[in-house]
Amino acid sequence: MARSSLADALLQRQVASLARVVRIPRFFSPADIEQVGRVERAHHERLGRPREARLGWHTTYLSAGGLFRATVPELHRRLSELRHRVDVSRFDGGDAASASELLRSLNVRCIELHDGRAGGSLNDPRHFDNGSTVTVDVLLEDSFTGGAFGTTEAGGALHEHEFSVGDALVFPSYKYHSVGRITGGRRRTLVLEFWQGDENRCNHRCELIRPRAGEPYLCEDAQTSDGCAGRVSVTLTAPGPLGLGFGFGDAADPENVDASAVGDGRPVRVSVTEVRRGSQAEAHPRLVVGLVLTRVAGVSIGGMSLAEADEVLGRAVGGARPLALGFEQRPLDLTRLRLAPSGETADAGAQPAARRASE
Repeated sequence: MARSSLADALLQRQVASLARVVRIPRFFSPADIEQVGRVERAHHERLGRPREARLGWHTTYLSAGGLFRATVPELHRRLSELRHRVDVSRFDGGDAASASELLRSLNVRCIELHDGRAGGSLNDPRHFDNGSTVTVDVLLEDSFTGGAFGTTEAGGALHEHEFSVGDALVFPSYKYHSVGRITGGRRRTLVLEFWQGDENRCNHRCELIRPRAGEPYLCEDAQTSDGCAGRVSVTLTAPGPLGLGFGFGDAADPENVDASAVGDGRPVRVSVTEVRRGSQAEAHPRLVVGLVLTRVAGVSIGGMSLAEADEVLGRAVGGARPLALGFEQRPLDLTRLRLAPSGETADAGAQPAARRASE
């Protein structure tokens, strides 16, 4: 089977259902699991804890900004090698040469930490990882009841798999898979997806975009290593607090957040440091920490000093509605974060010199 034919077959759900789930027992040691926890803490300290994606389920994107690759490169390498363990034997004879060529061409798409509590589940027997080719799950914690990992096999039967702490499961991404309802405790799993794009550096799971001019293409954060560079426009309609916190850094040197320097009249960059829970801002899912504010009520804040930008934001809080805000998503770079020793907080760098919270 040619490489292209094998790739197509792996992306067919009926064919993928024939492949077995490959289990590698104790792939992670306790020390490996502890390292993943340190990466997670560093992510949360810089970007904040993730919102609940659904009842009892939080997802942290550890590949965001190149964090996982930069801070635990050996773990990244070992995990990346697991794509070669996927079962291709049921795909038209499993041509070893074609399989090897295809699997070598794949890159990590995203690295996610799924944290499930009581009531949480991925209880959809028809779930698959759209756009990816190979998926790897590693169980990090098993102090839970319920929450069994299952796959829908050919013929429609649900098969639950043995899955212990440290084990890795490898399977085609288009094989239907699910997680039963967690009835108690905590279920933590590291999930990697592999595809033929670049590694996603954004703090979300990038999707394939519909064909352009008849040819499929990847979204911007898959085509480049610089993350998303899109614009976000939001209109707030309720009076009073915006529900956002803002930080100020040197526009020419965003790493410079020293209060005495940034407040000397130089142009600043204004970034979102908080989206308050229960606020009108939280109702807009694209409003996330890290966005750079560019416009307030049609006025560009580019080139403004800290005092000028702070005054504009102050007027906006008590001003007329609707209020239009414009933002840009800057490339996310977490490669310079240093992981803290166990039990300590990560060195997430200096915080913005000044903040204006909307309430």
